[in-house]
Amino acid sequence: MKPPALRRLPGRLALLAGGLLAGLLLAEVAARLLQPDAAADLLFNAPDNAPLGLHCTDRELISRPCPGFSGVDASLGYRVRIRVNALGLRGPEPGPASGARWLATGDSFTFAAQVDEDDTFVARLGARTGIEFWNAGSDGYGTWQATIRYRRLDGRLGVEGVLHTFFLGNDFTDDRLFPVLREQVRRSGRADGTPIPREPAPAWRRFLSRHSYLWGRLQMRRRTAELSRPDSPERGRWRSELAPFTRSGAGELRALLPETRRALAELRDETRRRGDRLLVAVAPPAFVVDETRLAATFALVGLDPADADPDAPGRAALGLLADLGVEACDLTPALRAARAAGERVYFTYDGHWTPAGHRVVAETVAACLR
Repeated sequence: MKPPALRRLPGRLALLAGGLLAGLLLAEVAARLLQPDAAADLLFNAPDNAPLGLHCTDRELISRPCPGFSGVDASLGYRVRIRVNALGLRGPEPGPASGARWLATGDSFTFAAQVDEDDTFVARLGARTGIEFWNAGSDGYGTWQATIRYRRLDGRLGVEGVLHTFFLGNDFTDDRLFPVLREQVRRSGRADGTPIPREPAPAWRRFLSRHSYLWGRLQMRRRTAELSRPDSPERGRWRSELAPFTRSGAGELRALLPETRRALAELRDETRRRGDRLLVAVAPPAFVVDETRLAATFALVGLDPADADPDAPGRAALGLLADLGVEACDLTPALRAARAAGERVYFTYDGHWTPAGHRVVAETVAACLR
């Protein structure tokens, strides 16, 4: 016969397990209710949750959405089904044109994996204007890739215009780095169309990063510690991208402009040669629209928030477009007005636009098109 203590052991273990589970559930509830760090979009790094197989190697573009991909992008705050057609565009397969067609180019703000297809500004523009807009955006794209995508797709779609979204957060840097990164891809030997390799995270970690706000907070604490190290490569990268948004970084911003000017001029010349219209929408990062994010974001990488000049890159981009004679659509005032009215136009744990943000962008671009 077992001693009394051993007979009671299973019950005690069950109570212990129940207590731990209850504690974790309470901690999860608290993590969902408490206000997160104002730089949560930077710290959480939602792109880590992108589905495997979404992007393929392209030796000319660096990468592109894999034709025929179908899957789900899930992270804190959204769960979205994504489809990519045979042309590598987000959305359905194109049929015969029912009217004017435009190509929407740009980076992840255009592709918009964070919102349902019908909620993207590209789809909303079609409903507002009666124009067929085709989503040729892709994560990491700059202006050079926009021109290449346009050249490839114009003949197949018969577009009459290009709407290019220029993201102020990193497109200047992306334009400068594009030739270097493309050469690296060409030297890698990876064949065109092969899915870009990425080490898959364990299933339990993928589940937690997509569903648990408590896990998200723990990850953000880890990244805060990493970014606080002066020798952190990621800290250096973010600091370099944020420096143009400061007064002391004016020289760094000026150094970025010539390459973007060349890229924009090529896109302008290509559309003019083909007889198509070009409109460039200038898109701000979240901390430019939401001042509460600015101080936290700058402090995270050792920049002085008092030195911030958040509109400097926007002024520079609009100045370039004016000099080049390219139509521009400044999205910052409308997004700021929506934010001031209490709308959440950027996700909390992701720096991209919410459905409300896409609505504001669609309304603003539609007005610019008129």
